[in-house]
Amino acid sequence: MDIKLLIYYLAIAVGGVLSAIVGYSLGKKRELPPKPLKMFLFLALFFGFFGAFLMGQLQNFVMSLTGLSYNISRMRIFGGLLFMPLFLYFPVKYLGGDFKLISDIFAPGTFLLLGCSKIGCAVYGCCYGIPWEHGVPSPFENHLCFPVQALESLLCFALFGVMYILYTKKRLKKGTAYPTGLILYGVVRFLVEFLRYYPEEQRTYFLGINFWQLVSVLTVIIGITWLIITKYGKAARKTQK
Repeated sequence: MDIKLLIYYLAIAVGGVLSAIVGYSLGKKRELPPKPLKMFLFLALFFGFFGAFLMGQLQNFVMSLTGLSYNISRMRIFGGLLFMPLFLYFPVKYLGGDFKLISDIFAPGTFLLLGCSKIGCAVYGCCYGIPWEHGVPSPFENHLCFPVQALESLLCFALFGVMYILYTKKRLKKGTAYPTGLILYGVVRFLVEFLRYYPEEQRTYFLGINFWQLVSVLTVIIGITWLIITKYGKAARKTQK
């Protein structure tokens, strides 16, 4: 295996471990029993990577519509952030867990995984930036590129710090941490995409924005909808009582 590709996967693995450590630590602070907490952590990581695989296949399918070959090996960590809570909801409910609390404690750590994955991208050279004379070389292009992977990695680590502080300082109401994270990352990713470079054959646009910007917009919409449901669902239950 190519050493750069190995480092890429190791970076993702390290991000997964770090996110699990943070989730476990926050769960202990909320006095969750260790056994179910470990089970939920395992499920969150499993569904996160499964969601990353699904997102990769979705992107492959969209790109195949433009005539590119379908590459089943592609995996996109963004999909883990987006799909994980959807898949995790049902086993948590089935096992009698508090999904709002569980999603809250996992929210900050997801940005560590995203940040580490972009370090892997920077080492491997994928997801490179637009041409920039002061940039870094890419093995896939003959021009210097803006270090957009490093920028996104730093922004993800910054989002981790923001989310961690907001959650530990109890600035977020129960059940709102994860959707807040979705909104923040959706906005950041939408803007970062303007600095990403795509070869002509990989440019897929919808209403003037690329595939990942469209996914970012949908992510923000999902986060806002989640917050609204959480807020008004709680208000409705209080009214019924």
